[in-house]
Amino acid sequence: MSRRLLRTLRNPRPYLHSPVDDLESFYYTAQWAAAFNDGANGGKYCGEEIEEFREMIAGGTRDSGSLIVRNAVYPVTRSQEEGYGPFFTQSLAFLSPWLAKLATIVNDWGSVMAGAKALEDEQKEKYLGLNFLVYGYRGVGEYLELVHEHRALLQEIV
Repeated sequence: MSRRLLRTLRNPRPYLHSPVDDLESFYYTAQWAAAFNDGANGGKYCGEEIEEFREMIAGGTRDSGSLIVRNAVYPVTRSQEEGYGPFFTQSLAFLSPWLAKLATIVNDWGSVMAGAKALEDEQKEKYLGLNFLVYGYRGVGEYLELVHEHRALLQEIV
C-alpha cells in the first residue's frame, strides 16, 4: 500500500486513489518479496541485517527500510552481502534505481494534484483523468525499461 493510502488509514479523510499509489504498492510488494525470499535458491536467508530489514518493512518503519535500499546498502559490499543474503543484495541493483524513478513520479504527481486544485470540477475531472493515464503508463514504462536494462541480472537471480 502506498504511503499516502496508509496515511488515510491512520487519519481518515477523503483521498483520491491514483495510479501512483498502485505503482508505489507494486514496488513495496517487490521489495518485500526480495527480502523474504532467497530467489532460485529457495528458502529464506537468515542474516542479521536482513532480519532487521524484514522487521522494518513488515512493521511500521517501511520508509526507513526504503532509505536503507536507497542510501545505506547499494552498492553492496561483501560484508553486507553476508548480512543481507545474495538474492536481496543482487536485487538491489534493480530495486534502487526503481525506487529513485518512483520517487520522481510521486513528486511529479504532487504537482499534478496541486494544479488540479485551481480547476473547476469539469476541468479538474478531465485534467485528472488524462494525468491518471499519463502517470500510469509512465510508471509501467519506466518499470519495463528497468526490467529490460537489468534483464541479465533478473534472469540470473530468479
